[in-house]
Amino acid sequence: MKVKKGNMKKTKKDPVKDFQKQAVDQRVCLFYVADRVKGILEDSKTDAQLRRELEEFNDECIHNIGVNALIEKYEY
Repeated sequence: MKVKKGNMKKTKKDPVKDFQKQAVDQRVCLFYVADRVKGILEDSKTDAQLRRELEEFNDECIHNIGVNALIEKYEY
């Protein structure tokens, strides 16, 4: 019985790539988020400072989402 090369699927997995894929975690720690928001609310003296701190935290979250998306796209 002859097997055509074009029909064979690769079954060998790269354990390093599998581990790296698991390391990119898309979950968000609600304890971290709650702690950051609480700190921002407690430390802000004015509405302008509150807004600025919340915008910085928003930018941080968006940055981290983007970094994870790029890692997934180009690494895996």
